This record gives sequence, structure tokens and C-alpha cells, in this order.
Amino acid sequence: MNDLIADNITYIYKGKYQSVKALKEFSFRFIPGKFYAILGASGSGKTTLLSLLAGLDVPTEGIVSFDGLSTKDIDRDEYRMEHVSVIYQNYNLFAHLTVMENAAYPLYIHNVPKKEADAIAVSNLKKVGITEEQMKRFPKTLSGGEQQRIAIARALASGSEIILADEPTGNLDTKNTENVIKILHSLAKDDGRCVIVVTHDLDVAQEADVVLKMSDGKLVDQR
Repeated sequence: MNDLIADNITYIYKGKYQSVKALKEFSFRFIPGKFYAILGASGSGKTTLLSLLAGLDVPTEGIVSFDGLSTKDIDRDEYRMEHVSVIYQNYNLFAHLTVMENAAYPLYIHNVPKKEADAIAVSNLKKVGITEEQMKRFPKTLSGGEQQRIAIARALASGSEIILADEPTGNLDTKNTENVIKILHSLAKDDGRCVIVVTHDLDVAQEADVVLKMSDGKLVDQR
């Protein structure tokens, strides 16, 4: 697996009347097999950083690179499809697909035969504690914690080396938060993936291998 590197990246949001420097000269090397937590108040630049690491945009200055290639020079749609999975706070599940179909969706778009894709999805859903009865239902009929676990199972199906999570425990109670942290930790330690979590949750940070703290668009501390 390959390192994900942010090299002196700055990002400026340009509006009609003003420009805002949301990220300022951020540098860090993210490696496989590690669980990273990025902490910071709202407006500190952490969500902007996540979007750049995901290839949703490119830095105004500096370089984000994976496998030695800048995201400015590659097909970013392909990069996201092949190498990155993003787990959102609001889950981003497809309401018209069953739980099992949601978990199998990355495999469907990679043209994996349906029977094989469904079997992999079932296995991943069981790993995160979703029952076979729940797999037949639609996401909105399940709790927030269950929907978040479905989103994680979908990320598992993708096989992505990089797992990015944006406030994945923000809507969850204590028990479900613990379950999600355990799963994310396992993705790094047992599967060797690079797991990067943006969070306000200190419980998440306590379980991370590396904690990065951001303020006013800058990396101000790490442990």
C-alpha cells in the first residue's frame, strides 16, 4: 500500500466579494495501518483537508499525492473509485436500495457479478453487526447507529486503501460510538488501511494512533 502525502497545501475559497484561506501550508504523511484523528473547532480547516485528501478538489497551493502522483495530475474520479472511501456523518445511503444493496454498491459499479457482490456485502454487514433480517430492509427503517455501520460496511466492500470519515460518531450514542471506533480501529490494524477521521469526539481521539490538532487552517499540534 502507498502513503498519502499532503505537502505544504493551502486552500483558498474564492467568493464574489472576498477570499477565505481555509487551509494554510499543511504538511503531513499518512501511512497505511494507522488510525488518525484530526481535531479542531468548526472552521479550523479539518473538513477542507478531508475533501482535498479525498480528491474532491485540489489545493490552491501545494500538492496532495498518492502513490507518488499529485491529485492535480490524475483522474480524480478514478482515484476516488479505486483508492478512497468516504464515510459521512449523514451516512449518504441510497434510500431506494436495501441495506444489502447499499453495502454491495461499490462492487456493482466495479462490475462484480451480483451473486458474488451480494455475498461479500452480507459478510461485511455481519462484521459490523447487521443481521440478515435487517439486510432486507431499507436504511431509513434502521437507527442512526445501524445506518453508520452500513456505511462502514460499504467502505469495506470498496477495498479502498484509504478510509476517510467525517464526524462518523457525531449522531451516535455512547454504545454505537464505541462500536464504530472499534470497527475503524480494526480497519487500520487488522486490514492495514489508512484510516483518517475528522472529529470533535475525544473518545475517538483517544483510540487513534496519531492525533492532529488544527486551528485557523493550520496544523498546530500532533501526538
